[in-house]
Amino acid sequence: MIDVVGSVGNYQKVYCSELFLSIELIPLETTDECLLAVPNRPGIIMNEDFIVIAYTFFHNFQLYSFDRTGKFLNKIGQKGQGPGDYIGISKFFFKNNTTVFVSEIGEKILEYELHGKFIRSIRKPNIEGQKLHFISYVSDNMFIGSLPNYGKNKHNHFLFDDKGNIVKSFPNHFFFNREGKWMSSFDGGLEPFGIDERLYLKNYVNDTLYCLENSVMQPAFVFGLGKYTFDKESIVSEHGNATVERSLIISYLMGTPKYLFYEVLIPEILPRPKVNPVFSQRLNKLVTWNSSAYGIYNMEENVNMLLEGNENISAEKGIINDINGGLPFFPRYYAGNNVVVDMWDAEIMKTRLTDEYFATRTIKDPQSHQKLKALLEILKEDDNPIIVVAKLK
Repeated sequence: MIDVVGSVGNYQKVYCSELFLSIELIPLETTDECLLAVPNRPGIIMNEDFIVIAYTFFHNFQLYSFDRTGKFLNKIGQKGQGPGDYIGISKFFFKNNTTVFVSEIGEKILEYELHGKFIRSIRKPNIEGQKLHFISYVSDNMFIGSLPNYGKNKHNHFLFDDKGNIVKSFPNHFFFNREGKWMSSFDGGLEPFGIDERLYLKNYVNDTLYCLENSVMQPAFVFGLGKYTFDKESIVSEHGNATVERSLIISYLMGTPKYLFYEVLIPEILPRPKVNPVFSQRLNKLVTWNSSAYGIYNMEENVNMLLEGNENISAEKGIINDINGGLPFFPRYYAGNNVVVDMWDAEIMKTRLTDEYFATRTIKDPQSHQKLKALLEILKEDDNPIIVVAKLK
């Protein structure tokens, strides 16, 4: 049991030096062919040789390939409806670290070489007139996807092959009677994530994290949410939008062999992390970004922690960076071999990482800090993001 409810209100400071051996910075090359400096952070996957980035901003989307030094290599596929084109990027993932699959918003999964050459197109299965969502590659040309939960689904996840044939269906465990025909933003699930040969899956409405291994799906962990578990009434009625007002909701989740890293939405009725408000130009008012908290669960020691916010910068959350003194770190992708990956925005780095900022920080790796300062000297605010690679202890 992951004791989330027992950790609410007991927010803790966690430092990078407690979890990581080192932090490496990889600036992505900025050219006219690959401009990624956008308000939302691009998606990322990485292996020992390649970094693949998905740019998605409104109706614009593109996949880019870089080498491990950050040098731009090529685009992968393109927006369109022709052979080898995608009409949107839903998810992308490696196949055995040799090619990349793109699950588009529409009906196809497309496979490409990492140097950009189109290989093949796979049609997603049709389940009672619906296309599967949250597609992930399993192994041996097998995939898994899920359907939104409308309350009466017999099955929730479906294992299928590269011919589009359903190989195995996994039962739904969460049922309800919905009034009318409408959809809730909580009908789906979180993005599946892999740890070594295992794939982990979780729906918003279920407090259980499932593990898929050798085509068998079993419960792996349960998030202890107490009486603040998902409020079923909120998705039964179209007017029952009080879920976030009285429920703890896991909104992001990824893992490594030792840790689960997650984000949890915290209702106002519970104590939230303490942060100072900041002025939002878009909203033209002071806002406090403390409606969620990052969490870390140590699977070996059965210890769960929710992270304290930054009282001075409310939009800055994560593990306090006392290695190179830079921005906080929080993993967005597990690259294998105890390597986790985050991404920093160049404009935020230039704005916040000043001498005054560094003067308030504990820095345990002076050499790494000097590399950060040298990068800041040449970094421009509109440069592509910086890939941050941390090695777990």
